[in-house]
Amino acid sequence: QLVLCAEPGGGGWEPAAALMRRRCLRSSDVGVCPLCRKVVEYGVCCAACGGWFHATESCCGEALADAFLRSGREAWCCLNCAPRNEPPPATAAASEKTPAPAALTADLASWRHAFRLLADACGGCGRQIQLARRHVRCAQCDLAFHASEECTGLSAAKVEGACSDASWRCPTCLLHETGCTVPGGVIDEDVAKGKETRPIPIINEVDEEPLDVHLPGRSAITEFEYLPQVAWRHKRAIEQRARVPLADWGGRCIAHEACSWLPATDASRGRPVRREEEKSGGPAYNNERFLLYARDCIFECNSTSGCDESCFNRVVGRGISLPLQVFKTVGRGWGVRSRNPIRAGTFVCEYTGVMLRDEDAEAAGLEVDDSYLFNLDGEEKGQVAKRRKTSHEGPSGVDARTQDNPELCVDASRTGSVARFVNHCCDPNLFVQSVFVEYSRHVHRIALFAARDILAYEELTYDYGYVVGSVQDKTLACLCGAANCRGTLV
Repeated sequence: QLVLCAEPGGGGWEPAAALMRRRCLRSSDVGVCPLCRKVVEYGVCCAACGGWFHATESCCGEALADAFLRSGREAWCCLNCAPRNEPPPATAAASEKTPAPAALTADLASWRHAFRLLADACGGCGRQIQLARRHVRCAQCDLAFHASEECTGLSAAKVEGACSDASWRCPTCLLHETGCTVPGGVIDEDVAKGKETRPIPIINEVDEEPLDVHLPGRSAITEFEYLPQVAWRHKRAIEQRARVPLADWGGRCIAHEACSWLPATDASRGRPVRREEEKSGGPAYNNERFLLYARDCIFECNSTSGCDESCFNRVVGRGISLPLQVFKTVGRGWGVRSRNPIRAGTFVCEYTGVMLRDEDAEAAGLEVDDSYLFNLDGEEKGQVAKRRKTSHEGPSGVDARTQDNPELCVDASRTGSVARFVNHCCDPNLFVQSVFVEYSRHVHRIALFAARDILAYEELTYDYGYVVGSVQDKTLACLCGAANCRGTLV
């Protein structure tokens, strides 16, 4: 809807075109901006005090956004007048005189968008659009862009096609509708093939590389099998699974004591051990299912608990709830992002694959891509990390490599979840949390949680936890680009 504003001394209300108009030269005081004390040649007028302001954030502040998002029947007031004065209603004649075009509704455009529409400014650089120059206009939001690679973000060939295409849509409109900034960028509607509660599309906005391309030492995405949970397929891993004790809570909900337990031991006969520190207990999540603190391990309610699926202590076991995307990065392969903002403590995804015994993974040699192995280190279940060690190394702990408690690892080289596409970063926005759901010892979920608030379409990353120098005669460069980048992974 259009925003109405009043002109001092004028007769009634006028449409939003008055927001960017020449001021009324009543006196020198009216023509000076109260904030910057400079003459206002074009600007906005407050309906309460009659003052003119430059239509900029520095002069109007948050009130500028309010001007373009208000209803057409309301007047605009500056920040000084808005809290103390109710704007007078607009006359019915003014409302009937100027119908509200759909392009200016708050549902279709932000106030910045509306400002550029009224000012006829480029949606890319923000400068004035000169009709004599070549430009392209979005058929959906009506924003104009200079016909250049810098303003449109398109290649020279695609800019030429957009100039002659009356149905061309800008990258912002495409992103809101399809989750991709280029036409045809969605190359697979769902990498999970319906195995998750929400589809996870594959996006390529970088090049024309097909999904069935084979990279050196890696398989194509088309040969990738999606697993929402860890699979037990190896014979010796299945035998080991039969010896893993289950977490049996006897019909009791542990929502308020999820952090009060440690993994089971031989002395506890498969039952979780209560922590000795009183302050270490309590719930793991709040009522909105956000993780409160990062812990060495936490326990979630399962089928043996007396609660239902609405219990706030059922998070990782419920699966992915965010609108995630697998997208092509520039120079770093595939990555993962979310279409919605993510709050700190939100569960993002679980690292899954085929469960293997550590010695079997090493025996596989080159048949297993080492970069997709995730270690579960003996009884120290909080110490989970991507695998980077050689076959001649010794055991990582006192309980490692024994018949009753062998080291386990998750192989996601050919099977796994969306987490296998999450890249490394030395300054990550995700972190790994060990979560016990079905079992009380040896086997836990490898869950990725948000370490901070994350913007929409920001790449999701976590620290792989590689130890520099852990592999002899081998280095792996880090391409994360963070300010505190270590330079190498191993």
